[in-house]
Amino acid sequence: MSDGKSTKSRPKGKGRSKKEVNTFYGLLDKPNIRRVTLGKYTCDTWYGNAAYFNSNDWSHSMLGYEYSNKIALDPSVKRKSSKSFSSTGDTTTTTNNNNDSNDNETKDNSLWIDQLYVCEFCFAYTMNNNEFQKHRACCTYRVYQPTVGRLVYRDDTSSSPYIIREVRGFQHSLFAQNLCLFGKLFLDDKSVYYNIDYFNFYIIYGIDNTDDAQDELFFKPMGFFSKELLAYDNDNNLACICIFPPFQRRHLGSLLIEFSYELAKLTPGQYYSGPEFPLSPFGKVSYLNYWSKKLATVIYAHLNDKDTFTLKDLATWTGFRKEDILLTLEYMKLLQTDNHGNVQLLLGNFQLFCKEHNIDPIQEKSMIKEDCLLI
Repeated sequence: MSDGKSTKSRPKGKGRSKKEVNTFYGLLDKPNIRRVTLGKYTCDTWYGNAAYFNSNDWSHSMLGYEYSNKIALDPSVKRKSSKSFSSTGDTTTTTNNNNDSNDNETKDNSLWIDQLYVCEFCFAYTMNNNEFQKHRACCTYRVYQPTVGRLVYRDDTSSSPYIIREVRGFQHSLFAQNLCLFGKLFLDDKSVYYNIDYFNFYIIYGIDNTDDAQDELFFKPMGFFSKELLAYDNDNNLACICIFPPFQRRHLGSLLIEFSYELAKLTPGQYYSGPEFPLSPFGKVSYLNYWSKKLATVIYAHLNDKDTFTLKDLATWTGFRKEDILLTLEYMKLLQTDNHGNVQLLLGNFQLFCKEHNIDPIQEKSMIKEDCLLI
């Protein structure tokens, strides 16, 4: 996940293959961790993440690039190990594998680890189930309402209450780094550069109604998006977005996207803004869904007010970038070019699109409640 662009210790690429350079930055052609357990949920990983570990030695919690640098300076430290470790903060515990640990030396040579355990409150990770259970019981982040970062959104009135907290990378570096490492397992087009000082993370917490009685009152992180504070493109209001697999299909992605635009309204120079590209496949689907619904409402509201309106008008009414609007109108199949090169909207297709996607353009449905915003 590209949540930092450190210039330190980057391989220059000379004499290195593309695969070696990509591996250094956390990019792999296929998953190298078979499964991940987040709290009580276990699921397959979607993408590879070489940032957690180095393929030559996973007996410690040293991040992949740090260990690569170490063996580059002293090749004699390079060794293969089948020990498991935990990373829960400033301390590292190394233990031998036992019956409660999965066999991390899998038969599939492309897999480094069979199962990883991740705390659902602080994202500390381990390959040992015993250590995972012990940490989960006493994790300092396991509280009714999270205290990390700053509260920026709170909805207590809905049947499913949600809160969003802003976490600054430079203030909570370990938490933010572990969050990024976990998110990379489900993000394809993002790399890991480890420097998260110039990023803010907006984490959505909710109550998991499927929890047992002991944990059902705890707010848990269900997804997040990151925002670069010193972005090269100042119109980027979001660097990456990830809803964790157990909590998908709850419209949390749409809620975070909408919140990112509310946040952009208060950020100088970001009245017209949008996400950083490239988008992940799921991110693209979420954004096209959000943009099309918003544009459908805006277009319908102004059809009778004006004989014509421009791309700039649509940008002004929505706060979307022009290129994002064009992408969405193409997705909605609403653009038609006449013989003179003029672009027009196909109103017949507009009505068809709304019908096929169950959109009521008369009523704008907002995920964000303005009175719940604390920004």
